[in-house]
Amino acid sequence: MKVQKRNTKGEAEKGTVLVVVVIVVASLATLSLTMVTRTQATYHEARDIRELQSARYVAEAGLNAAYVEMKSGGDGVIGSEQSPMEFGGGTFWVENTALGGGAFELVAFGSAQGGEIRSQLVLRESVDGTPSFGVFGDEWLTFDSNAFVDSYDSSISSYYAQKVHKDGNDEWANENGDSGSNGNISLNTNAGIHGDATPGVESVTTIAGNSEVSGSTLPIEESFVMPTITIPSGTSSGDFIVTGATTIGPGTFFFDTLLVENNKDLRIIGPVTLVVDNLVLESNSTMFVNASEGGADIYVQEDFILNSNVILASDTRDPSDINVSITANNIDDPDLEVDLDMFYNPDATVEFDSNSKMFGTIVAPNAYIALDSNFELWGSLMARRLHLDSNSKIHFDEHLNASDETEEVFYDIVGWVELPGLD
Repeated sequence: MKVQKRNTKGEAEKGTVLVVVVIVVASLATLSLTMVTRTQATYHEARDIRELQSARYVAEAGLNAAYVEMKSGGDGVIGSEQSPMEFGGGTFWVENTALGGGAFELVAFGSAQGGEIRSQLVLRESVDGTPSFGVFGDEWLTFDSNAFVDSYDSSISSYYAQKVHKDGNDEWANENGDSGSNGNISLNTNAGIHGDATPGVESVTTIAGNSEVSGSTLPIEESFVMPTITIPSGTSSGDFIVTGATTIGPGTFFFDTLLVENNKDLRIIGPVTLVVDNLVLESNSTMFVNASEGGADIYVQEDFILNSNVILASDTRDPSDINVSITANNIDDPDLEVDLDMFYNPDATVEFDSNSKMFGTIVAPNAYIALDSNFELWGSLMARRLHLDSNSKIHFDEHLNASDETEEVFYDIVGWVELPGLD
């Protein structure tokens, strides 16, 4: 009887293959389970990201809405936790917290598709308008001995009723007579600025002798842009010479030269616009504006001269009633005259003589203006270069900023960040 041998080698190989198959199947099962788990995790993660992204969009929309509202004069508060605003399938509300120093914190709470986000926007208030300074010299600003600047509010009472501070022989009203330049500011002996003295970005304020600055002397963070002047167009009627008591207005008038002779008076009925090449008020003359129906806008393209003992004012002495815009450039063209000096100076262009008084605003972005001794201005003054001679005084009217129709409040964005999630 023949005995058949078993193929143990084949069986062993079959067993090995079976083991390998089992291992592969187990591995594939494990891999599949891992992939399913990872897929589920990725799905949940993607869903969370989508939810948070949706909430983020809603919160940012809330911040944008609050920012626009603040620019329009609102308080930036939109909705509330109890009564949120609906947007894009989600809801938001915005809270506003004053941080001081003109800074505000807007926090938007956004919710969408189950996600919740808080976003923060920090704003700092700025004011764009004219005047921002009571006194400003674009290229430089200097004060001689005993020249000074202070402030008052014409909407409250007269300057003299508010002049309550006294230190020795010095008397002044309020401390908001801010003075500035895009260059250097210098004060000689006994000069004073009752307010900030703000030099240019890389410039300094020099204080000599017993001079004082009551506010900050830190440089400006960004250069100040001088106002631009647009001259109304029209045909000149030639020269207008005031040889006796004269009244003009209301209306718009174009002259080559407007001259008020010594000891003579010109009365203007507003609203009036005067466009002249030259404006000269000789010694002891006056120009009064009746601004009950509107003030006077005066444009001077060449010479502007106020001789000694001149008065230029409205009947109520409100500085906002008279606005003088000077386009003359006596720096590049010395033949022009812009002077406030003791005596008529044929070599000056803008002349403001001693003991003269003016209630109004002056903007001269191209001119060098030198205020002579004892000249006094209630209002504001801006020029390319500005020099205050000894004992000259400027009383900045704080109400000009409040009443300036061109003034615009805007907000600089300091920071925009996402805060930790809601509790």
